[in-house]
Amino acid sequence: MKNLKTLILLCLMALGFNTEAQTYVGTMTVDGYKRENVKVTLKKTEKEGIVLTMYRVKFARLMPVKIDFDIPRLKLEGGRLTADGVVPVSDGKRYEKYTIRNLDGTADSKQISFSCKMGDKPFSFTGQRKEATR
Repeated sequence: MKNLKTLILLCLMALGFNTEAQTYVGTMTVDGYKRENVKVTLKKTEKEGIVLTMYRVKFARLMPVKIDFDIPRLKLEGGRLTADGVVPVSDGKRYEKYTIRNLDGTADSKQISFSCKMGDKPFSFTGQRKEATR
């Protein structure tokens, strides 16, 4: 009985660790336009699989507002992050014009780095994991 309780506790702990979002801060580049200190989370969800969320970003110097957006249905296997033909979403709206193509990169507990095409523009992000504040 004691072993069963220990096993259940370990399984619950493992489940919690797998669903916890990893937060990174780094540099985003879109077609030559660079933004520093961009916050990104990578989280496993039940509905969309691995979802990358970027917070308060602009995609051009003259873009009038900052937005949050999600890139759902990413694959993360053995530290390799991939996706192709994925439509980004912001505030529940899909942006087919900016479909993510050939996303390839790496992600682990210390850093994330990837590049892709967002619509017809080259897009990349490189960041370091941000430690959780207590």
